[in-house]
Parts: sequence; C-alpha cells; structure tokens
Amino acid sequence: MPPTRTRPHPAAVVAVALLAAMIAAALWNSDESGTGARQVGAAAPAPVAAPAPVPGATCAPTVTNPGGRNNYREDAPRDVPLGRGLVITGTVRDTACRVLPGVPVQVWLQTALGSERENRTTVLTGPDGRYRVASDPAVAQFGEPNVHVAHDVDDSPWASVWQRHVLRSDDELAVVDLTLAPAS
Repeated sequence: MPPTRTRPHPAAVVAVALLAAMIAAALWNSDESGTGARQVGAAAPAPVAAPAPVPGATCAPTVTNPGGRNNYREDAPRDVPLGRGLVITGTVRDTACRVLPGVPVQVWLQTALGSERENRTTVLTGPDGRYRVASDPAVAQFGEPNVHVAHDVDDSPWASVWQRHVLRSDDELAVVDLTLAPAS
C-alpha cells in the first residue's frame, strides 16, 4: 500500500500567508531599529556652530527613547578618550533654544575594544553648548551598532534624558543634539 500524502489544511495555508504578509508590511514600514532609535551617523565633517536662537523661539525637549538608558552608569569617568575613527558630537540647548555651557553629557557605545559597560565617558559642554567625544568605531553588540548619549545628574536643574541612536560600522561622525527641559 503506497504511503498516504497529507496536505496542509487550507485554513493553515491562509493563516501562514497572512502572517507572512503582516510581517513583511511591518518590516517595510518600520524604522531601521525597532527601538525607536534613528540613524545619526555620517561620513561628513562635523557641522559648524549652531545659529543663535531667535528671541521668543521655543525648542521641543528631547524625549528619552526606548533603550537609551541601557547600560547607563552614574559613575562614568570624566574626559576619557574612547579611541579614534568616530566622533560623537552635538549641541545641548534649553527649551528656549539657548545653548547650555557646562552641562555633563555621558556617551557610551560598543566598540571592538570595549563593551557598552566599559567604553564610556562624561564630558562637559563648552561655552557654545557643544560636546565632542572621540571613539573607536561602533560595532554591533546585539542588532545594529549604536551610540548612547545621556544627561542624568542628581540635583541638575535639567530633566534627565537618554538617547540611543543607530550607526553604521563605517560611520565617522554621529551628531546627537539634546534639548533639555527644566527638572520638575
């Protein structure tokens, strides 16, 4: 007696096809990173100084994104070089669009030489509100290469914010600007 061949139930075929279509649609419409992080890397040189704020202007505060606080450490060392090949920079402003000098910004990322838990530094913004950190290029730890930038200081007049942004492993520049809201 020849073996009996079984076919999948038509409802199962329809369910699998529908599931595949839903996954394809979600991937087509999603960000590069499912964490809400946006791509901030580039190969271009750092931008020039930000323009002065317009009187009466307001800037929307930066919102913490999912995954931004991952591996944050309060005791990150100050002004430690993280290597070379990638520059992480940005301008820190308040919600009136004024630059904020002397604000601590922590930066951390996974590189070939260090994990996110070890490869970090805290720097202060300069008189122009800008910060700059030189690092080895980012590498993927789980998923895509990324950089974290945060402001979280006890007794700060500014609310905490944590950002996580996607890079490519060959990016030479990552620009992450922060607009800080007053602490409540």
